[in-house]
Amino acid sequence: MKTGWILFCILIATSGTVAQTTYYVSLQGDDSHSGLSEAQAWRTISYAASSESPVGPGDTVYIKAGDYGDEYVVFETSGAPGAPIVFEGYRETPGDQPDLNWAYGINMETDASVMPLLDGADRTTGTALDMEERQYLEIRNFQIKNYEVGIYAPYAHHLLLENIIGMYFGDQTAEYDGRGIALGPSASHNDLFNCTIYNACAEGISIEGNKHYLQNCKAYSDDYQHGDEGAMDYYIHIAGNENTLVGCYVERVGDLPHVGHGIDLKTDCENNLLLNCISKGMKYDGFELRHRGVKYNILESCIAIGCGYGIRDGASFNQIKNCKSQNAVYAIMFYDTSEDGGAQYAGKHNVFENCIFENATDAVINFLAYEEVSPADSNTFVNCLFYGGDYLFNCDRENNDNAMINCIVANVDNYYRTAYDQDEEYPLNFSFAYSDFWDNGFSAPTGTNLLTSDPQFADADNHDYHLQPGSPCIDAGTSEGAPLFDFEGHERPQGNGIDIGPYEYTTSSGVFDEHAADGSIRLYPNPCTEVLFAACPNVEFPAIEVFDVLGRRYTSYVHKTQLDKTTIRLDLSGLKRGAYIIKAGGFARRIYKW
Repeated sequence: MKTGWILFCILIATSGTVAQTTYYVSLQGDDSHSGLSEAQAWRTISYAASSESPVGPGDTVYIKAGDYGDEYVVFETSGAPGAPIVFEGYRETPGDQPDLNWAYGINMETDASVMPLLDGADRTTGTALDMEERQYLEIRNFQIKNYEVGIYAPYAHHLLLENIIGMYFGDQTAEYDGRGIALGPSASHNDLFNCTIYNACAEGISIEGNKHYLQNCKAYSDDYQHGDEGAMDYYIHIAGNENTLVGCYVERVGDLPHVGHGIDLKTDCENNLLLNCISKGMKYDGFELRHRGVKYNILESCIAIGCGYGIRDGASFNQIKNCKSQNAVYAIMFYDTSEDGGAQYAGKHNVFENCIFENATDAVINFLAYEEVSPADSNTFVNCLFYGGDYLFNCDRENNDNAMINCIVANVDNYYRTAYDQDEEYPLNFSFAYSDFWDNGFSAPTGTNLLTSDPQFADADNHDYHLQPGSPCIDAGTSEGAPLFDFEGHERPQGNGIDIGPYEYTTSSGVFDEHAADGSIRLYPNPCTEVLFAACPNVEFPAIEVFDVLGRRYTSYVHKTQLDKTTIRLDLSGLKRGAYIIKAGGFARRIYKW
């Protein structure tokens, strides 16, 4: 009887487990082998991914470096929750984490001796990795080139793609063809880490669906030889809700025939977060919010280099926070096209806060003439800096009820122009309050509590726009509508009132330091995943509060454990990925949860 009870307990204890088997693929293998060792490896990735192989949930398939040619790999088996199927490339030893060290302009070639390579040989046809309707797969350490599509995953969920290098996708003579990585339509909960796409004609990385996470993904294009069709159109394209991009980078290299759309949110896109992303070299829109379904998104700490921010076709209620535009033709453009129902409105109720717009070569804010005649209205710029530019405004579109609050406008040559790209003259309808106009080629406009004084930047020639002691902008702003934190995450106000401009005057260091200025509080690691530690060795530990970047309190979602007198453990597993502010007494720091 005792023996039967023990067997029953063993069965219960193991009923939820999944057997885990390791298989191998190499160029020296054979698909008739068992696949259970390197000596008995299979020959093709296609076989390992097919339903004919024994690979199932919880299994790992190691693929040795080598040129696997023009395989069209169709994944026919899904993993399971807690038991994904892993397909992982390796160099010499399974699990050795190969790194191609691919870097634009330095090391741009594939190398089959480092990671497995799929080479379709014809970029006008075929898909390298087809994961349609698959779930719980992890794909690591692959090189892919010369297919129409690199990775295709419609209706796919809970995939992980990591360390994928892809190049040369699509017919360079077709009107719109070729994608590097395409998740969707109707995909969700997929993660991309350290993936790079080079010269896909239509789309570098395309994400359709909800709750995807991209970190350190890149897209480049430098194909100037094949006209509009060869140069990349969309570098990273997002169409869905609650997606997060962290530390992603896109670059249009040179004056390519296609103007390029850098990081683009289009169609129905709500509650997405773009954090610490960079778009470089696009003709106009480094970051593009496009269509009336694009709402309630946050762009934070992003940089547009040689390009700007496009609000078009009705994108509304979005926040652009702590972002920069440098040397764009137009730093911000509002316009409307025949897309998404035609003329209605260009964009409204978008808020730019703590942003820095430097040295636009034409107009800083462009109400652009385009296909449709419609207004841009009720957009607000608060605690922003507009430094340099030919014109502050170009008015070739109706504009109403837009506002600047707590802003600095300096070194801009002209105020505004109209009838530039079309014949009708549109008046500028913009209100100004608690802002400073200095060293411009025009007189300050009419407004409320405006200054015309030197803001006393620390070193504007070297792009340091911190306020010096004695600046007239200190404490001269209004708290109404002002962001809770400044460009560096310092809490507002630091003095008797809100400062004008993106930086609150303070004697403490920036939020990206682990230590406070007096060494009293330390947060680590930052960025973090599930756990953050707060150390306060010099003083009694103050109460800790947690806020998101909109100022909403999330303290109740964080479990705090006092480890000793000086250290607290913060369990952040109840928070979504993104940026948060940790406040403790007079201390405030921005932290990132990946």
